[in-house]
Amino acid sequence: MANQSPIQWGILGTGWIASQFARGFKYVSDASLGAVASRSRESAEAFAQTMGVHRAYSSYEELLSQPDIDVVYIATPHIRHHTDCLLALEAGKSVLCEKPFTMNAHQAREVFDLARSRNLFCMEAMWMRFIPLMQQVRHIIKNDEIGEIKLLSADFGYPVPFDAKSRLFNRELGGGALLDRGVYPLSLAVSLMGKPNRIVGQASIGSTGVDEQSAMVLHYDHGALATLSSTLLTYGSNTATIMGTRGQIVIHPPFYYPEKVSIDRFPDTQQMKPTPRSSASTSLKERVKVNLKMAPFFKRLRRLKPHASQSLVRLEAGQGYHHQVVEVGRCLRAGRVESSLMPWIETLQVMESMDTLRESWSLTYAQDEA
Repeated sequence: MANQSPIQWGILGTGWIASQFARGFKYVSDASLGAVASRSRESAEAFAQTMGVHRAYSSYEELLSQPDIDVVYIATPHIRHHTDCLLALEAGKSVLCEKPFTMNAHQAREVFDLARSRNLFCMEAMWMRFIPLMQQVRHIIKNDEIGEIKLLSADFGYPVPFDAKSRLFNRELGGGALLDRGVYPLSLAVSLMGKPNRIVGQASIGSTGVDEQSAMVLHYDHGALATLSSTLLTYGSNTATIMGTRGQIVIHPPFYYPEKVSIDRFPDTQQMKPTPRSSASTSLKERVKVNLKMAPFFKRLRRLKPHASQSLVRLEAGQGYHHQVVEVGRCLRAGRVESSLMPWIETLQVMESMDTLRESWSLTYAQDEA
């Protein structure tokens, strides 16, 4: 691939997420959206006209046969991700596939194995990871600014009107809170803390047989924990809090698309100086105040209070989807088959964690039996 040539993209699928992704191209100088495909010609042509895409195709195979397309973004329903990833890779196209990457870890391994054998780039489109503020969070943690992570909490939820036929509630369409929303806090935990050595959870299984809300606890070496939840039934805080031994980070809502992050650094207890004792001339009120401050209980409370606070704010152009386009371009130009920001192993660890949870809930999909 010539370094000076714009990378040519195609999109499979014309739903809401595809339109959000397409709008991001106006913020990228070295990539071009050249084609879109749908199983319906009308849908493809309407999308192309709205988004300014030059070519529209009524089949995925037709788009994938175009020699000028370098990489495709797969925005189809997630029950199709495995099939469409394999289809694109077999056609010699690099792949960026929406989350959840596949329906289970077995399918994900098949996709990555084919990408490896064809020497083609492949990545899960975990939008959250590429937002600059999220990358700053990772940098702060990597630099040990909040010490060793001991506890992470995150939740993702807002209410959705029940519709048994919709993709969120329909089991045949891969419905459920875990695959659609729980994948975000899980991916955050894996990104910052690695693969857990144990994971447990509970789910509320609704009338259509999918988890309408679920909660999980991830256990790590040295006692670290991550408590995560997702729901289709109510509003969550949509906040993530990362607590370390020397400070904490709050990723303000929505944590999966952050525009504000707060960092609180705890005081160094070894350097804390005792409050000076009162002199005889001090008033009774002041002596009482000083004595209270010197009491062990209040001294412990002061140590719990953050020592220094800092806020990072960055408003994103568009919805921030263009950062994925930039990362894919960087990797393609460098001849890489995977990204260090969203490596294959971490996608697999997330999929394996969700498989473990679903097995404990007896929640299976048709793809688990293939």
